[in-house]
Amino acid sequence: MKRIAACLFILLLLVSSADAEGARKLPMDLTGGAPYKVKYKSDLEVYEDPTIRVERHRVPSKEFGCTYYYALITVADASQLRTLPADNKNFLSNTRVPVIKMAKRVNAVLAINGDFTAAFSGNKSNTFVLRQGELYRDTVEPGLDLLLIDEDGDFHIIPREEDLEALDKTTVDGKRVVNAFQFGPALIKDGVPADDESLLDQTHSPTYAGPHQLNQRMIIAQVGPLQYLTVCCAHYGATLPTMRDIVLEIAPDCRNAYTLDGGDSTQMVFLGTKINNVNEDGGADRKVTDIIYFASANFEE
Repeated sequence: MKRIAACLFILLLLVSSADAEGARKLPMDLTGGAPYKVKYKSDLEVYEDPTIRVERHRVPSKEFGCTYYYALITVADASQLRTLPADNKNFLSNTRVPVIKMAKRVNAVLAINGDFTAAFSGNKSNTFVLRQGELYRDTVEPGLDLLLIDEDGDFHIIPREEDLEALDKTTVDGKRVVNAFQFGPALIKDGVPADDESLLDQTHSPTYAGPHQLNQRMIIAQVGPLQYLTVCCAHYGATLPTMRDIVLEIAPDCRNAYTLDGGDSTQMVFLGTKINNVNEDGGADRKVTDIIYFASANFEE
């Protein structure tokens, strides 16, 4: 599997869209991307246009004891990594809809659930929320790692041990932060995998995340400049150390990997169709407050 994953990863790195004709920077707002020009088919594993390439996979794994799904994404510009609230207006709204509905609104080539921005009981109510360049909540939950994504699309993980409240979270390394998440924990930081003890520490995750339990989970990672990975596991899930190992199996040189919301919120949508856990429980998709998505910037006719 490592050899296959490495070959796919190398193929992804070879894709260059720097000279994409018809591409433009997407606006820093809540509008979406360019319409994609193909329809979803169950055997379609790659979407590609001059500005974006998404390659998705389903892997039944005896080694990890679960089926996992992942997508490798390359974009031409950082503005193509975007976020959206359920009500199209405010990331602190309690409005909730399934990922698939939000994804279709904004022409998402690939969309995943976010970190559940709405305030509710437990240690999510004070988390930091900065999306699409706008600050929505300037408080932090001291026990949770922060993921900051800068204007160049680079990931920066700020560990919980730092003084998160005093830290300037709107700029990092001299660059503007355009999206920030506080759920976690980080699985990999600056190329260094987190150890089991840290990942299994109950205080290092939201109270309901159960790091030692076999739960569905969603991971977002950066593997290179403008190159990303999303990974989730199906019923009946995986522990956090197992998710770390799955990420490293797919992308051994992954720079930063971060845990988002999980459980039944775990939803990965490709070209307007949910591709994980399809028909496994027969129930409706859980409604969530926010998504992360990757969009085309190819507005050529």
